[in-house]
Amino acid sequence: MPRKAQPLTDYVVRTIKPTKGQAGWKNVTDGGCKGLTLRIAPKGEKIWVVRVEVNGKRTWQSIGGYPSTSLTDAREKAKTYAASAREGLSPAELNARQKAETMTVATAHTEYIEAMRPALRASTISLKEALVRDHVIGPMGKRLIRTVRRADVVDVVGSVATKGFTVQANRVYSEVMALLRWCEQKGYVDGVPSARKKEVRAAAGAKKENPRRRVLSDAEIVATWSAAADLGNLTGDFLRLLILTGQRRDEVRLMTWEEVDMDAELWVIPKSRYKTGSQTDMDHSVPLSPQVMDILRRRRTDGATGYVLAGREPDKPFNGAASAVRRLRTTLGDRADFTLHDIRRTLRTGLSRLGVNETTAEMVIGHVPQGIVAVYDCHDRMDERRVALVRWADYVVQADRMIGGT
Repeated sequence: MPRKAQPLTDYVVRTIKPTKGQAGWKNVTDGGCKGLTLRIAPKGEKIWVVRVEVNGKRTWQSIGGYPSTSLTDAREKAKTYAASAREGLSPAELNARQKAETMTVATAHTEYIEAMRPALRASTISLKEALVRDHVIGPMGKRLIRTVRRADVVDVVGSVATKGFTVQANRVYSEVMALLRWCEQKGYVDGVPSARKKEVRAAAGAKKENPRRRVLSDAEIVATWSAAADLGNLTGDFLRLLILTGQRRDEVRLMTWEEVDMDAELWVIPKSRYKTGSQTDMDHSVPLSPQVMDILRRRRTDGATGYVLAGREPDKPFNGAASAVRRLRTTLGDRADFTLHDIRRTLRTGLSRLGVNETTAEMVIGHVPQGIVAVYDCHDRMDERRVALVRWADYVVQADRMIGGT
């Protein structure tokens, strides 16, 4: 018959040590509390854990380390977990409910951002933080997350919409709902308010967000290309690389020499900082036209490392995208009523005008294939992509010569 464990005492817990030659954790059962165990590491660290049974399934839950969690505290916590387990509530669910008792919207969003940080780009994280800081924290940041209702979502979205910020209103709605769904998964809220985007938009007076369709004309492309030459090497190269590659603003801005294979004339954007990298689990390769290579060769120095478009400090990237747009508008006036992302759309439209097939054109700008195509068509079309980007670069240069007269 197995020997019954004796109740632990404060003295025993304080003085017990690892066994000589101990390799793993040593478990000491507390006979004074069912399921409670003191785990001792080879180097002397002590942790309380409890074993409970929830709906017929046994599970272990960490309670805390000793001495910050005393024997008395550990027993009380173990009894609480056991009681909730008898009601079908796991220790993790109980912890979430207790945490939600005092968790505000602001605190919940901070925790949500930290959980999302490894999976999202830094620019996306910054956008999420800015949306909540500017539009949510003021009206409901101190509200308990478990008390948020549909009316609160409508009010927040409506306050943004009434200022005429249709795009921002839709973004705020998406961010608040994403936060609430994450909190539901964590057990902080019992359910997400029924607040469909269409219904909230109508109740809040927000308009449907229409996708941008702005495409630069040949004359506008030439004007931008020419103006870039007068904005300084750094800003000019940034703008011309956007025009020639069609990649996103931050992908160009944060390009590093380690990503560029000068011999293969290829730029590989790692999935860790590519927008669709998490969907494809693949890097995005951009063949480089002779015009792009001319820019890179001019910028490259012996043993170059770090950012291709380095700012004033070599270890910091170019941070003048917004300034570049303002300077373009000063130089070009009404002809510069476009965004940097419109340049990307212009390249994609231009490839279609040049007869590049849709699949290749989509791969040039890194759009992820969908449906059955993504499963069965694994051809990377690298040669076709290179031809497409060379044709586009030649088209831009030829237009500049014809329209700009250079």
